[in-house]
Amino acid sequence: MLQIGICDDEPLLLNEIKKITEDCLQQQQTFSVLSTYTDGKSLLYDIQDGRHFDLLLLDIEMPGLSGMELAKRIHELLPDALMLFVTAHYKYAVDAYELHIFRYIPKNQLKERLPHALKDAVSLLEIQNTDSYIISTQNRFERIPYKEILYIEKDGKNAVFHTLAADRPAKNRPVDNTGQTRSVRKTLTEVFHELQSGEFYFIERGYIVNLRHVTGISHTDCILTDQTHLPVSQSRLPELKKQLNKYWQNKI
Repeated sequence: MLQIGICDDEPLLLNEIKKITEDCLQQQQTFSVLSTYTDGKSLLYDIQDGRHFDLLLLDIEMPGLSGMELAKRIHELLPDALMLFVTAHYKYAVDAYELHIFRYIPKNQLKERLPHALKDAVSLLEIQNTDSYIISTQNRFERIPYKEILYIEKDGKNAVFHTLAADRPAKNRPVDNTGQTRSVRKTLTEVFHELQSGEFYFIERGYIVNLRHVTGISHTDCILTDQTHLPVSQSRLPELKKQLNKYWQNKI
């Protein structure tokens, strides 16, 4: 079930966006929960309080907390959430480049453009939700969605999956004291071949990272969204930069 948030300070426009969204999702037979907000602060408070959203439709020009600032904060808290801007001005597109906005919808073309954007967004979310790594043993069967995997680490004869849910100290390797990491008795090479996804890259013989969660490279460290720093081998550094640049370009 998709969690969708809609934020616009104009009640009439907010209701129109909600009605179009409901009709579109009903036609696609997509189960969802829609939540509406008339100001960005209320939406942000809910997210900070643990509310999750898969898709957000945001107005850009709002009093108090603007849509641009709101989108920036949301991207920090929910990096995998898709965001659509509903706007009368495309001048913000350049400023929002780094926020990975999924689509811009002109306010005067809501009925024509919004259903198509919603259809594409739902299709993408369905793909993201089905791409998973399956751990299957005699006593265990578990699915780990790709989007939740931060990185995979070699630990003796095991491959350890570190996920978004795990609680780890910044700039240090996580300590498995939460029970939220996942281990499988396989080599990293075996796991890498089983993933079969361009989102993952071997940065060093002991680590595979999910490019989705890489925010940058500092010297020979790969920096993830949770501020974990992982070492990158000198031989793999140029190719990592190339793959990361390609991934970012395809996602923006």
